[in-house]
Amino acid sequence: MINEFISKSMLVTFYQRKEGKASSYYWQHGSQILPNRLSISRGSEMTKVKRKGRNMLHPIVGQLLGRFTLKEESPLKQHKPFNVRTQIWQVPLYPLFIGYGTIGITGASGRIEGDTGDLIVLYSTDRWESIVIFYFAGMGNPYDMEQVMKYLQQLVESGQYNVEQKKGDASQQDPSSGL
Repeated sequence: MINEFISKSMLVTFYQRKEGKASSYYWQHGSQILPNRLSISRGSEMTKVKRKGRNMLHPIVGQLLGRFTLKEESPLKQHKPFNVRTQIWQVPLYPLFIGYGTIGITGASGRIEGDTGDLIVLYSTDRWESIVIFYFAGMGNPYDMEQVMKYLQQLVESGQYNVEQKKGDASQQDPSSGL
């Protein structure tokens, strides 16, 4: 039952790193809930963060930053300058994945004022050249994150989900079958 719920709430989007750039990624296909262009930084490319809260639980392996253009539509685009942001934390129990984050968006003050409670999990099979982002609305609490990570681990290990799908395939696949 829980796997069915997770699979039904999962949005999948595919990003490709721009040639010659270290952290600039462009949307390729899948859900368009996140901005078309993202900066996904890792290691020495990241800005420094305070060691408090969730930053104490899991190692920080990256950051995701994005800004919606005026033409883009998304429920996350609420206040100017229409930014989204998260740290990307690694979960040592799930080494197949780059990590997870919870999406923060621009508030009425024009600054990131906390997060939406939405969970993202990043996955790559080619050393961050292309990145698959699994998006789960409202599932950013630790219990839900653990359940989502278990589900995604089963999905990827079973071979039911091929991250190198061609455009359009992600929305036609039902990953809940067989799990």
